[in-house]
Order: sequence, then structure tokens, then C-alpha cells
Amino acid sequence: MPDFTRIISISSLAFLSVFCFQAGAFLCSGHSFRQNSRRTLIFIEFFTGFLLLSDALAYFYRGNTGMAGYYMVRLCNFFVFICNASLPLFFCFYICEFIKQTRLNLSLFLHPKASIKNGIPIQLFIVLFFTFLGIFVTVVSQFTDLFYYFDENNLYHRSTFYPLSVVLGILPELILFTMLLQNRKKLATNVFVSLLLYFGFPVVSVVLILINYGFPWINISLGLGALHLFYSSIKLMELEFYSGVNTSSILTPVYKTEVVLTDSQKRVVRNHFWQTLSVSLAGILFVLVIVSIKGISLPEKTLTIDEPYSVNDSSKSLCVTFVRNADKHWVDEADPDRTGAQYDGIIFNNMKSTIVTDWKFSIFVPNGCSVDPGPWNGTFLLSDGKLNVKKPHEGDAENIHGEDFYTITPLKTLGFGCIMYAPHDYQPLSQKIVFTYSSVLKPLTNILFDIFLALLFVIFIISVTITLFEGKLIRVEEENKKLESTVKERTKELEEEKNRSESLLLNILPKEIAKELTAHPDRTIAKEYPNVTVLFTDIVGFTKISGVMTAEEVVTMLNKMFSMFDERAKREGIEKIKTIGDAYMAATGLTQEHYNDGAFKMLRFAKGLLNDVRSFNETSPVKLLIRLGINSGPVVAGVIGKTKFIYDIWGDTVNVASRMESTGLPMRIHVTETTKAQTSNLYHYSKNSEIDVKGKGIMKTYFL
Repeated sequence: MPDFTRIISISSLAFLSVFCFQAGAFLCSGHSFRQNSRRTLIFIEFFTGFLLLSDALAYFYRGNTGMAGYYMVRLCNFFVFICNASLPLFFCFYICEFIKQTRLNLSLFLHPKASIKNGIPIQLFIVLFFTFLGIFVTVVSQFTDLFYYFDENNLYHRSTFYPLSVVLGILPELILFTMLLQNRKKLATNVFVSLLLYFGFPVVSVVLILINYGFPWINISLGLGALHLFYSSIKLMELEFYSGVNTSSILTPVYKTEVVLTDSQKRVVRNHFWQTLSVSLAGILFVLVIVSIKGISLPEKTLTIDEPYSVNDSSKSLCVTFVRNADKHWVDEADPDRTGAQYDGIIFNNMKSTIVTDWKFSIFVPNGCSVDPGPWNGTFLLSDGKLNVKKPHEGDAENIHGEDFYTITPLKTLGFGCIMYAPHDYQPLSQKIVFTYSSVLKPLTNILFDIFLALLFVIFIISVTITLFEGKLIRVEEENKKLESTVKERTKELEEEKNRSESLLLNILPKEIAKELTAHPDRTIAKEYPNVTVLFTDIVGFTKISGVMTAEEVVTMLNKMFSMFDERAKREGIEKIKTIGDAYMAATGLTQEHYNDGAFKMLRFAKGLLNDVRSFNETSPVKLLIRLGINSGPVVAGVIGKTKFIYDIWGDTVNVASRMESTGLPMRIHVTETTKAQTSNLYHYSKNSEIDVKGKGIMKTYFL
């Protein structure tokens, strides 16, 4: 590899690795890892960063023959292949979370049938299988040189079955592509485009790496794809923030409503299967065609021939002869002890589908030999008692026909030779020959491969035909269902309108009261409850505060704060009764049971209201304080009026609760002895104080 390409490769990989690690760290920050909705994206970023770092180190230590280089090159390349096999699974899991609109649990892998029934795409488990297969084959390749091997200079080389690793890498990507297309309607447009681009980068890189070897196209594309996912995720967070749609502590994208497939849509499932098969076969055929055009580089091999051949042995895949020409030999006039002769060598390529692209030849010769200038079809050199011959390369003086001339095509031969002076008794047929060669397999010249490729193509045509036919039938059925569902949609609209009316009614009345009023609109609704806890709040100094504000500002302020109160009441099961000016009235324990947990729930609600006020003050230019009063006891509840009716409660319990509020302190919870008695085992109170309650006399009260 040229130094420039190596430097660019290391720099690009290291740069992208740092960015991926930073992206993963950013997504981790600010949220508990278990609760982080982008947990899978974090895995993608960190795994991609580790992949890029491993590849950068593999390039850095490549060619280093020291102990550190030996282990680093092997470990780093192993991690690169493992990460390449694992990343499609993480990405598939990430897509499934978008499809299901929730953060998925890894335990779903333990129950595949149940998960598929619950709407998890079956492609996830197919990709899981290919991931395990890729990891297994990668481990096997460490002991068999299945995908790659290292030479004596610690340089990485592709092995015979390297294209298999490419196929195992591209198949999950193609399956993911079909899963994206099949679930297109379940994804927002920006999400779909973002995920599709992550898929597109590696596909383009596969083409580049098969055509132009030497640059880490695939890993660079994975790094770019991971960064694109990160920036897309940031964009989704920004859209959430400004839209105000999602206010939960766990940031999640805004998804489209999921379209659930029914069991009756078996045709759709079959169509998805044929789509997946068609796209997968298209990818495999594409890789095989490129491999067929480029050929498969086979690892360098060495033949040691102890008994040299004088003629071709067609049973051998490669046969080499080197003999002295019986008709062309003479006595060296300058040295009578030597014989000059023409020595002819022939390389027989008996393989039907393999081209010998590079070769070198050595044979033992005695001391005192010399070679005349002008050998043919080879570069000759005498060294250390050997005659070394190699294929002429660019820049060699012997390369007069071009490098391609010296390659040996299937079932062809290449002759080489020289004029050499050697002792009279030298016989090359009695010497050991060492022949080393590199070759490229051309699959299309093999009939079995051609049959396999044709079979795949036939299956591809059949699957595409079925896909198009099934797709047409599905569209026809969908149109029929649309026509049939028109009446159902109109009925559904009426139901929705009814539900909206009922929802509005439930915003005014408790659920039980609303049901009774709907069933008996002319009946007087009134009930007694034995143990209800009532709360009153109002704003301290509200008259003075409202005097310096416009009417719109006053309403906006009250609406914002009371909306916070309403949301808390809904979450904690508290019944809002009404608001009167700046006062807020709520109750709980509206049940016929005398012993209930209403007092405890109301105190918890009251403490939450204080927190809401503090939160309100953090962003409001006007700082507010409230008083809270709570009392427990019997009340009467009912509905008053026929138009603009209201639900209200009455009784001494209500009056005393109001008195607790008016005599309380700012930002303190003031309760009666009745409420304290029901909650003293859960809350701590101040010493009692005494107040005069109209109609009740002196009462003991407490502050929480």
C-alpha cells in the first residue's frame, strides 16, 4: 500500500473514531443509561468508534514485524470483522424501536415467537442469525485463513473466501433495507430518510472495495453513517424541544402512529418474504458478478519439487519444468571446465479457472555458474547457490512485453529461459525446485459456478415476478377494503364525537356522577360521604399583585399555575372541585368507605403543589407564594343547576378547610387535628396551635 494512501486511511479512521466516541458520550450524558431512549444508538456509536479505532491500529501496525506488531495486526483485524458482523444487528434493533415506537428490551431475543406475534419484524431474528454466523466464521478464519492471512512481513492479504465475508456483511444490510421499505408508513419521513442513508453508505462502499482494494471504504462509510444517525438524533431532539410535544424526562423521537397488521393479512406477510428474498438475491448476484469480473485473489502458494519434471504432469494443478536444451550446448572457451547451454523452463497452468498472476522460481546451482545477459520471459539472478527467476514487473529491463504477457491463463503455458555456464556434470533434473506463485480465480470459467449463478438468477426472476404479482393483488384488496370501510369510518366519527362529549363531561364531573347524570338527566344528584379530605389554596397578596398587571397577564399567570395543579391532580387521583379567583379547591376520598387513604393522598398532593409553585417561580418574573389548608370529615356532594351546572361539596368540613387556608402561613401546609390523626404515622407535624373557627370555637391545628 502506498504511504500516502496508508496515511490518509489512518487519519480518516482515527478522526471518525474520535467523533463516534464523542457522539456516544454525548448521548450518555444527562440521562440514566437504563432510561436513555437512545441506548441502542449509543451502542452503535461506541461499536463504530471501536471498529474504526481497531482498523486504524491495524493499518498503523501493518508491516511491523516486531512482537507488538504481530499481535496488534491480528487482534485489530479480528475486532474489525467482529464489529462489522455485529453492527447490522444493533442497527436493526434501532429500526425496530422506531417501528414499535418504544424502547425495546433485549429479552425479546429469548422469546422469538412471542416477539414476532407482538409486532417485532422477523428480519430482526434473521439478522441475528447472520450476526452469529459471521462471528462464528470469523473465529474459524483465525485458524484456517478463511477470509485473510498474513505473510512473513506481517502484511494483511485477502484470502480465497474473502468475498464470503462481503456477502455475510451485505446480506443483513439488504434485509434491513426491505424491513425499512415494508414499514415505511410507520416512520416519519425524516426518520425514514435518516435510516435509509445509513444503509446506503455501506452498499456503495461494498462496490468500491470490490473494485478498488487498498482503502477502508466499508469502515469509513460505517463511521459516516453513525455520525449521520447522531446528527439526525440531535435534530429530532431539537424538533421535540421547540414543538413542545414531548415533555417527559426521557427524550424520544416523535413517531407516526403504528399501523398494526391483522392476522388476516397473510398475503402481506408472503409479499414481505418475497420482497426480502428478491432484494437479498439481487445483492448476492451483484456481488457475484463483480467478483466474477474482478476474480477472487487466492493466497500465495509455494510448490517444492524434489524430483523435477521433464514433461508436463496434467494431474497437477501447476507443473514446472527446467531442463538443459540437448541441442544447444557447448564448451566454454574461456573456461574448459564449464559448459555453456540454453536452459529452458516451462510453467504449465493445468487449472481451468485460475490465472497465475505472479510467480518466482528458484533452483540449486553449483558455484562458478554465470548467466548471459538477455534472458527471456523472466528476471534472472544468481545468489547463494541458487538461480532465482521471477516474473518481470514494471521497471524491470526484462519487461519488454508488458506485465500481462507474463501471466499464465487457464490451461496455458509460459516458457522462460537463459544462457547459463555451469560445470560439465550439472543436471537441473537432479536439483530441488521451489516455485512460488499468486493467482486469481475466475469463477465464470467454472461450469459449476455458472450453473449456480444461473440458478440464483432464475430464482431471482421468479421471486421478483411473485413480488410484483402479490403487490398488485394487495393494492386491489386495499382499494376494496377502503370502499368497504367508508361506512365504518363514518360510524367511528360519530363514536369519536360521542367520546369527546363524554370527555368534556368528565372534565366537569367525577366519573360516577357523570354516568348517573347521563343515565338519569332529570334526577337530583346528591350524596353523603363519611370521610373526605378537602384542600384550599390561594395566592398570598393576590390583590396587590394583580393591581400592577394587565388582565391578560393575570389570566395567563393563573392559567399556567393552575394547569400545573390540574396535571398533578390527574396524575395523583385528586378530584378538582373548582377555582374561585385565585383560590383552588380539591378533594379526595369521595367514597362510601369511612376508612380510606384520602388524607395521605391529599398531603402528598399538597407537597407537590408547593414544588409546582417553586418551579413556576423559576421562570416567572412574578414570584408567587400560596397558603394551603386541609381538613378531613363528612361532606355532602351534588350537582346544582340544569344549564352550566357545577359539581360542588358542602359541609363544616369544607368551611373548616377554607379556614385552615386563610389562617395558614405562606408556603406551609396547615391541617386540622382530624387530618393529622389519619396521617401522623407517615408525616411529622409541628406543635399544635389554637385558632377560633366560626361555629366551632377553639380548634387545635398543625403545620406539616
